[in-house]
Amino acid sequence: MARVFSGIKPTGEVQLGNYVGALRRFVAAQDDDDCVFCIVDLHAITDGLPDPEELRSKTLDLAAVYLAAGIDPERSTLFVQSHVSEHAELTWILNCFAAVGELRRMTQFKDRSAKNKDGFISSGLFDYPVLMAADILLYRTDRVPVGDDQRQHLELTRDVAERFNARFPETFVVPEADIPPAEGGARVMDLQNPTAKMSKSADSPQGTVKVTDPPEDVRRKVKAAVTDSGREVVFADDKPAISNLLTIFSAASGSSIPDLERAYAGKGYGDFKRDLAEALVEFLRPLQERYVEISSDPAGIERVLNAGAEKARAVATKTLATVYERVGFLPRGR
Repeated sequence: MARVFSGIKPTGEVQLGNYVGALRRFVAAQDDDDCVFCIVDLHAITDGLPDPEELRSKTLDLAAVYLAAGIDPERSTLFVQSHVSEHAELTWILNCFAAVGELRRMTQFKDRSAKNKDGFISSGLFDYPVLMAADILLYRTDRVPVGDDQRQHLELTRDVAERFNARFPETFVVPEADIPPAEGGARVMDLQNPTAKMSKSADSPQGTVKVTDPPEDVRRKVKAAVTDSGREVVFADDKPAISNLLTIFSAASGSSIPDLERAYAGKGYGDFKRDLAEALVEFLRPLQERYVEISSDPAGIERVLNAGAEKARAVATKTLATVYERVGFLPRGR
């Protein structure tokens, strides 16, 4: 079995794009792969410190969504990053194998720095890709499911692993990126701005469908979704809004985009959006029902996360011990 690692920050709320593009893929991967899923709370503080109680709440909430989506802790490892201290320890070692120039070239660092309003840019934000490299390399990961926006960070992970292995051979597995195909508009875009990816941030609350949105909110957001000129329900480059809605409808209904185009030929946007809203409500209903049940037992969620951390630590401690031995540190007392 190949080992697959992925992490999601407990910031914002899980939205439709996360579910369609990531969580459903994670659930399917459990059938064939050794899956390690991490709630990366250390990453959550790199771009401004959130309210502590809110961070704790969102960490539990994200775990509940993972479990409601179908992540099975008997088949996968689900844990919180800060519960496994080896992540932070390996980051320091890898910092010594990453160049400042490489980190300066990271597009996300430059973008987030440009948006900074108070002038304070944390070194954690600058160093974020090295922590991501430690997350991945700790578990001797073969494949990393990432969006195209994380490709650059994964390339840095590969570079750091190869640089370390050149000095200390066969220490790390050099991971491969698992980026979903873009054919057919695989990315879920914002309902109010179809040229931007749907996001967990609060920048576009009316354009983002959260997986926990009640049915009336889903219907309202779909009804208010922007459309293109004309009335034709077709997937085309010059129709980004309708193309995005077709992508969402296809994911929610299981129908292909060509089949949906044929079904709505000659019909207007009103019929199309009404049916899309209902399909989306039904698509999210099983997850939402499980989420309500799971989130009502926070102690049960914590037990799952603690058990997951023990499983993760069993792998992480071995990797870190190998790294420490190879760089020349004295073994720890027993």
